[in-house]
Amino acid sequence: MATEAPAHGGYLDILRAPHAARLLAGTLVGRLPNGTGPIAMTLFVRDLGGSYTLAGGLIAAYGVSNAVGQPLLGRAVDLKGQPRVQLPAAVLSALGMALFALTGIGNLALAYAAVVVAGLFTPPLEGGLRALWPSVLGREDRVHRAYALDAVAQEVMFTVGPLLVTLLVALRSPAAALLVINVLGVVGALSVVLSEPSRAWRSAAREAHWLGPCARPASSPSSARSSSSASPSAPSRSPPSPTPTTGAPRPCTAG
Repeated sequence: MATEAPAHGGYLDILRAPHAARLLAGTLVGRLPNGTGPIAMTLFVRDLGGSYTLAGGLIAAYGVSNAVGQPLLGRAVDLKGQPRVQLPAAVLSALGMALFALTGIGNLALAYAAVVVAGLFTPPLEGGLRALWPSVLGREDRVHRAYALDAVAQEVMFTVGPLLVTLLVALRSPAAALLVINVLGVVGALSVVLSEPSRAWRSAAREAHWLGPCARPASSPSSARSSSSASPSAPSRSPPSPTPTTGAPRPCTAG
């Protein structure tokens, strides 16, 4: 019992920080299309008489394109900033899903193209929020509490989101649910990118490499010194091979 009170107080402290509640709420609302897309698409396809196999194929296309698009959009955010990438991506993603909702499954090629566009341009709001926490909260302990709060809020979204979809389906139709959820996604992204922290954020300068975080130096100066100083009394029988100092990546390994 003694450990729970500080946690709740810590969460309230995070939410009272300037911009924090807006950024968290906007990110969660902006991610509704991604979090509720599979169930909304399934209900929509079934309502039109399509099979679960077709629904699964469309959801798979949406998920794969999402996995492809996220790192590309994340790199674009690093280069161009959050507002210039997040909002256009959210709009394009919503337009793709709106096209799917309005045209249905009569033309399968068009249906697949629409969901691929929706998945490919899903904005990386979660990664953007995690990048903003240090500038918003300052202290490292508060940033860690914000990460925990974000994880809890995501679970709430994954619980409330499907309930919202089923409510919209019951009140209107599966197509309406798809449209409303994606409009809410654009509103959430807009709320985030118009905030001062999002507009002011810039990625830390670093040397780009196609291997990303796996592009680490093959050896460090300390390891080079230790290897050169080993067995000082042994004569050198062949010239030492050159040791790369910068720019030479090594394979990315676990740990």
